[in-house]
Amino acid sequence: MRTGLLVMIAAGLAMVLPATAADRFDDPKALVAAIYAEYQPGTLASEPTAYYSRRLQSVFDQALENRMFANDAAISGAEFKPAEMFNPFLPDVSALLFDLTIGEPLMIGDRAVVSVSYHNFDHPRLLSIATVREDGGWKVDDVAALGSDENWLLSWALTYDPLGF
Repeated sequence: MRTGLLVMIAAGLAMVLPATAADRFDDPKALVAAIYAEYQPGTLASEPTAYYSRRLQSVFDQALENRMFANDAAISGAEFKPAEMFNPFLPDVSALLFDLTIGEPLMIGDRAVVSVSYHNFDHPRLLSIATVREDGGWKVDDVAALGSDENWLLSWALTYDPLGF
């Protein structure tokens, strides 16, 4: 009886916890701050797609439909596991973030760009996160890596170059 109750409570918590990623954010910087708050020690990060705009989600869904990620796994000889797909906010396997800086958003109407820089272990990262206001809140509309050793645009890579990550 206790085991059943514990399973029901755990299932309920699993349904409630991911909902925090679906919160509406009043400004783009709050959105980006919420994303990176999940990459601190002792926290469980949401799926990156929880923050995507309708446009970026449709690009991502099309990449899945076209089996872009599965083809990448087949080329490398690895088994395709959707849970291990590329995370644009933290494109490294392990995380130990420090020197996290979230810039002030540059806004034009319902669009904004927020710059993010951090070190993951000793590896510096510089990202530009494009956001859009939709459904009363801000969502991520694209992500660009602008570092000296890594340059990519998420929507382009999902559409044309999934192996470029």
